[in-house]
Amino acid sequence: MQLRYISNSHLIAEAGGDPWAINESLQAGRPAQISDLAQAFHDAGRCTAESGSAFDEARRRFEASWDRVNGEHPINDRAEVQRTIQSLGAQSSQLPKIGVDLENIAAALAGAQRTGAGLIATLENRLHEFDNQLGQALDLETDAQLTAADRSALDALIRALEQQAIGDTKSALNQLHSVRSGYSDCLQRSLTILRTDGYDPSVVQTVDAEDSPGNPEEPPQIPPPGTSAEEINRWWKTFGPQQQSRLIADHPPELGNLNGIPVVVRSRVNKAVMNDDVRRVEDVANQYGAFPDDVLGDPVKYGLTAGAIARYNNARRTQEGLIAAEDAVDQDILLLKYQPEAFGGQGAAAIAMGNPDTAANTAVLVTGAGSGVPAGTLVETEAVRVYQESAHADWGKQTAVVLWVGYDAPKNWYDPGLRGPDMARIGAHALAADVNALAVTHEGASTHMTVVGHSYGSTVVSDAAAYGMHANDVVLVGSPGTDLAHSAADFHLSPGGHLYVGAASGDAVTWSPGRVTAPGLIGVSFGGLGDDPSVDGYGSTRFKAEVPGNSINPVYDHLHYFDDGSESLFSIADVVSGHGDALQPDGMTARHRGEYGLGEWVDPEFARPATTGHRHRAPTD
Repeated sequence: MQLRYISNSHLIAEAGGDPWAINESLQAGRPAQISDLAQAFHDAGRCTAESGSAFDEARRRFEASWDRVNGEHPINDRAEVQRTIQSLGAQSSQLPKIGVDLENIAAALAGAQRTGAGLIATLENRLHEFDNQLGQALDLETDAQLTAADRSALDALIRALEQQAIGDTKSALNQLHSVRSGYSDCLQRSLTILRTDGYDPSVVQTVDAEDSPGNPEEPPQIPPPGTSAEEINRWWKTFGPQQQSRLIADHPPELGNLNGIPVVVRSRVNKAVMNDDVRRVEDVANQYGAFPDDVLGDPVKYGLTAGAIARYNNARRTQEGLIAAEDAVDQDILLLKYQPEAFGGQGAAAIAMGNPDTAANTAVLVTGAGSGVPAGTLVETEAVRVYQESAHADWGKQTAVVLWVGYDAPKNWYDPGLRGPDMARIGAHALAADVNALAVTHEGASTHMTVVGHSYGSTVVSDAAAYGMHANDVVLVGSPGTDLAHSAADFHLSPGGHLYVGAASGDAVTWSPGRVTAPGLIGVSFGGLGDDPSVDGYGSTRFKAEVPGNSINPVYDHLHYFDDGSESLFSIADVVSGHGDALQPDGMTARHRGEYGLGEWVDPEFARPATTGHRHRAPTD
């Protein structure tokens, strides 16, 4: 734009930025080419009514904003579609969705260009008016007949015109910044969606507006909460090895907890974040010449928040769990989950012994009341014993056992939450998502998935199954009740799968009433966690789980299901290794409570003495 009296550079300097440059960066994009690519994906896929409607709506928005010829076409649409088909493989049904995503980008870019061009046209029209008025005012100033008052009035008019020109330029600049920012936000979301649909959008950057947020040098946006494991997995696979390595090196905390990311990658990220949490406190202690305990005792004095202290404490407990597992198991120890600030600072974590992504047999162990990261659950030996015995039960196959401490468990026997299912139901949603995600990242033939729940954890597992958790087999030991599941059928196990139950006859927890109400026909519920899965007619396979010795402690038996050499641990290992059918020939099945028509409060196992020394042997033993 050429003005006779107004200086463009002066306007830009006074306005604090160049609206023409911002508009030029927007206009450099080629939405028509993106739209053509979108059409190619749309045409190549099998459209549903939903995707067809979404594409048509995006196309209408594009056409409403775009009124120029296509120009050169640097994208080979056919090659892009074929490349994506090969990458997606059996998931090629994603093609119409990719088409919708691309058409939305085209529509957003065309809309931003149309708005930007309109703002610049309006600004330039106004500036030309001001420029003409300035010219007239300057011409009048040359009149020698002007009085002092007239000359003063002209000077004031000239200053006012200059300020109006600056003000309009600043206003256009701010509006263009807003347009650019809005488009950038939309583009960033769309690029993330494209990756979750399985498409690497790098080619879009060749025809996008300049300085777009899709710059390869910028870290990609992490998909938002609620994104499915399948979408996360496709998102991850769109990155090349260098991009993946950079993401791992940057280790954003969200990445390690994304279901759908390979377990080894998650572990590397989570361990890096955990180490950061430890070093944060140790570095401050070193800086002040103090000890970490000094910092923990008075964090405010050292400039740290309560959140940083919670992260440190949970990081240390998690480190201890990893070290304990490494000392006990000659396998990769992976940190599958690490959320140190979850549940108000109680934290959540999951440690895997062996790699669930490559194991033929995988078990997820969910513990009960009193468990948690601060409570030291990650250091306890139950999961290690399950791993060792299960690995011995099938030496020819890889085994992985995940110790899952991912829910807010009742803290102790007196916690009111222990008497109701609410905490179990909340935890069940997280458990179902985490277990199902392992199938998404598993390599090769499907793993045999067993989910083991102990005590209140068995209620969590039962509810997770009711919410859609996918497992081949489920094992419940010491169960106080199965809440939303009222029979084995409610676990929705894979074809051929079974529900296995271990309930020691002396375990008072397993005799808990399913529902406790106040006196009267309509009584207030005081708790109860549902049906007993060990009773006749529930549909479970019960295995022997008696505990040797006598104790006046009513929960003594409840705490010994994972003892080395026990009936229970041996039976659990048979199931985890995919050999649940060996329980009967091994002599480990037990009669259900209530068999022989004696009622559910009669346990046939009560009179049988417990046996010990049950161990699977190596082939050379």
